[in-house]
Amino acid sequence: MAQIRTSHLTLLFLAGLVVRVLWVPRWALLRFDGHEGSYLRAFEGHEIGASTAAYPLLTALYGGLGHVSSDPRLLIVAAAITGALGVVGLAVWVAQETSSRAGVFAGLMGCVLPEHVLWSTSAYNVILPNTLLVWAMVLRGNGAFFACLIAGAVRAETALVAPFSGFRGALGGVCGVGLALYGGVTFPQVEAGGLAFDINLPMLRYLGPPVLLASVFGLARGGVGLFAIMALWVHLTGSAFEDYGGRHALMGGLCLVAMVANARSVVFPLVTLGVLAYHSMDAAARWHAPDDGTIKAESVALPSLPEGCVAVTEEPTLVDQSMPSHIRFFRHELDADCVVWGEEFWHRSWSSRGLMDRALRMRTLYRLTPVAAYRPPGNGPARLYYRLERRW
Repeated sequence: MAQIRTSHLTLLFLAGLVVRVLWVPRWALLRFDGHEGSYLRAFEGHEIGASTAAYPLLTALYGGLGHVSSDPRLLIVAAAITGALGVVGLAVWVAQETSSRAGVFAGLMGCVLPEHVLWSTSAYNVILPNTLLVWAMVLRGNGAFFACLIAGAVRAETALVAPFSGFRGALGGVCGVGLALYGGVTFPQVEAGGLAFDINLPMLRYLGPPVLLASVFGLARGGVGLFAIMALWVHLTGSAFEDYGGRHALMGGLCLVAMVANARSVVFPLVTLGVLAYHSMDAAARWHAPDDGTIKAESVALPSLPEGCVAVTEEPTLVDQSMPSHIRFFRHELDADCVVWGEEFWHRSWSSRGLMDRALRMRTLYRLTPVAAYRPPGNGPARLYYRLERRW
C-alpha cells in the first residue's frame, strides 16, 4: 500500500483551499439559490421542515454554525474546507489502490476539477457527502460505516455508492438513509417519476469530456478496474433520476481522474491538469454570474413567440407545473407542431439550482433553433426561445 508524504498532502489541501476560497468565488456575487436557501435559513436559526431540500442532520449542523458567526460566507468557507479535505482523501485513496505518484496527480487534478470546485463553493448537500464517500474508501471498516452513515443521512443516493467501501460502508449507507427517513425526509420525486435512462444515458458529458477521454490511458496500467467500474456505476445510477446532473456524477468524475493519474506517461495527467485548470477558469467566470446582456443581444432580431407554440421547461416532471416538462416532448406525449424552450441568462450562469446542467441536457438531447424572444419592459431578463428537434 503506497503512501504519500504528509508534506505533499498538506500542500494539496492548501492548494485545494486556495482554489475554492480565493480563485473561483467572487464574494460580492454570492447568493443562496433554490434549495440552498433552506440551508441558509437553518443557518439563520429558522425551523426548517425535513425534505430532500433540507435534510435534518445538515440543517442541524448549519444551525450550529450559525452560533459561531452570523456571516453566511461561513457556509461557503466550511464547504471549501470540506472540498479541500476531499482532494486530500482522493490522493490517499488512489495511492492506496495504485501508487503514490498517481495519488499526487489525482489530488492535483482534484484541486481544479471544475464540478468539484464549484460544489465546494456551495452550502447545498453535495460536497459533504461526496467527501465522506471518498474517505469511506480510504478508511474501510468501522470508519467507512460512520462516514457512509453521515453521507446517507444528508444525501440518500450516496447509499448506492457506499457498498464499494465494503460491507460496513454499505450498512452505514442504509442506516444513514433510515436516519433521514426517521427525521421526516420523503422522496416524492422518486414515487411520482420513473426511471429516466432514455433521456440521461447520453449525458456522459456530466462526467467531463476532457477527463472522460483521457481516462482511457489509465487502462494501460493495472489497479484501475475499481475506478472504471465505479465511474460506470455512478453514471448508470445517476441516469435513473430525471434531474440527473453534474452533482450526481461527481464521484464518477473523481474515479475518472484516478484513472488518468495512473496513465503510464506523465504527459496525460499533466495535459489533463492544464485542461481542467482552464475549465475551472471558465467556471469562475460563470460563478453566480449576473445578466451580461448576451441573451438580449442575441434576441434583438427575433419576433415574439407565435401563437400555437407550446413552451416547455427544462425541469423534470413536477406536480402543478405551470409549463409541461421537456420530458413529455421527448417521450412523444405532447401533441403540438411547435414546441419551444426558453433560455435566460440563468442557464449560462452557475449556481446550486443546477440550471447550467439542465441547459446542457437540452443542448445534448435536442437541436435548438432560435425562433422567438421575449423582452420584458424595464430591466427584466430577456428570454430566447428555441424550437426543439430531437437528435435521436
